[in-house]
Amino acid sequence: MVTMNRNKVVIVGTGTVGSTAAFAIVTHGLCNELVLIDHFADKARGEAHDLDDGSEFQDRHVKVHEGDYSDCRDADIVVITVGRKPPAGSNRLAELGFTVGLVGDVVDNVMASGFNGVIVMVSNPVDVMAWYAWKRSGLPRTQVLGTGTALDTSRLKTIIGEETGLDPRNVGGFVMGEHGDSQFAAWSTVSLGGKPFAKFLADNQSRFASVSTAEIERKTRMRGDEIVAAKHGTNFGIASTVAGIVQTILWDERRIVPVSTLLDGEYGEHDVFLGVPTELRANGANEIVELDLTDEEHAKLHHSAELIRSYCKGLL
Repeated sequence: MVTMNRNKVVIVGTGTVGSTAAFAIVTHGLCNELVLIDHFADKARGEAHDLDDGSEFQDRHVKVHEGDYSDCRDADIVVITVGRKPPAGSNRLAELGFTVGLVGDVVDNVMASGFNGVIVMVSNPVDVMAWYAWKRSGLPRTQVLGTGTALDTSRLKTIIGEETGLDPRNVGGFVMGEHGDSQFAAWSTVSLGGKPFAKFLADNQSRFASVSTAEIERKTRMRGDEIVAAKHGTNFGIASTVAGIVQTILWDERRIVPVSTLLDGEYGEHDVFLGVPTELRANGANEIVELDLTDEEHAKLHHSAELIRSYCKGLL
């Protein structure tokens, strides 16, 4: 049984993503204690001191310090961000060979501490790594999840906001499948101001004649690559995503977020982690929300599942 005290979060990996996620957690005051672990202990210590030094100006004091894997024993959430910056234009799946060894060691060390909280996987390829961490950890399916298509969904909403000039928070709907090239916008779920997006465009042709769902989806899929090409990595968007997931779990908000979670019969898929709308609560990925997808969307989800499963083969 998972016990949540809104108390302690551990981040393993203090590169650009891990340290920015730590900053987001601290600025939002999401927990009482934040522990940073890194292979390079000096890096973790430096990031911890730098974060803690601004505590006077935060709304809530979060105690931040460098730690080791023994700190995971009583942690509510362990966030895993280990990996390396991908070169511009590379496929996230290309990082698998490098990342799997790092993630395996991290999971082994986390579990050796007696950890029984929720693992949030950020390392890419995130769907494969979340599945691998679930298998390797032996934790219940609810207690291991990846960031999935949560960031991609936020990007979709942001781009729709850019195209229409409206606040992206007016947009509902999901990007689903792989956090990668085979992801897809489930347009049957997308709405703007409560109106189906296709209907919104049809009813406002004079204003939005140039808006194309195909182009929005392309921009969503390419957004991460464009950011990597421009600044050699992404950190703010994924850090906000991690903070949002951590908050939802720690505070038992029961929010529906498209995280990467185990499909075990849902959408007709088995033994694969994919980004699908999921109710998050204190025990982690509590329940998958099965949407009424179109046949085309089902086919795209199946394609993503087959791709991810093919990369999982042989990892154990």
